[in-house]
Amino acid sequence: MPLANILGAMQTQADAEIARITDAAEREAAQLLAEAETQASAVRARHRARVEPLIATQAASVLNRAKLGALRAYANAREHLVNDAFAQAHARLVCVRASNDYAAIFRALAREAIQALRGDLIARVDPRDVALAHATFTALGANVAIQAAPIPLGGLELATRDGRIVIDNTLAARLERAREMVRGPVARILVERD
Repeated sequence: MPLANILGAMQTQADAEIARITDAAEREAAQLLAEAETQASAVRARHRARVEPLIATQAASVLNRAKLGALRAYANAREHLVNDAFAQAHARLVCVRASNDYAAIFRALAREAIQALRGDLIARVDPRDVALAHATFTALGANVAIQAAPIPLGGLELATRDGRIVIDNTLAARLERAREMVRGPVARILVERD
């Protein structure tokens, strides 16, 4: 056999061996890639399983903070509306003293206070109401000492001489008591209106 044939046979055999080794290496590489992809998918799934609840918790926390912020803003706006409504009521009460109805209002406040207290009493009234107070208590047949004290909106405070019991029937105190009683309903009306 000539040398060329031997070299050709060896070349053919080497090419076949190279092809077989290459095929085996490619199959092994494909199998390794498949196993790596499977492992990577499993790792991603584990990480996702750990991270998704954390993300969901953080999202819920952000949502809850946003809801709380919205509720706070709503409550602040509602409180602002209520304060505005009572500020307007206060401004209107400033005008009551100058109205023709003030004497009747004062007499009603005095009558209500006298019915709640008996005995030796002192009435504190604004200096502008001293004459009205004397006339009112005389008409009610009540012996009440009158003291002048600043009561800007009007009305009166009636107290026992020892000061242990005081009835604050000033217009400002009545407005404040009304504020506490009607705060919720007024807020609902104002919010529904807007």
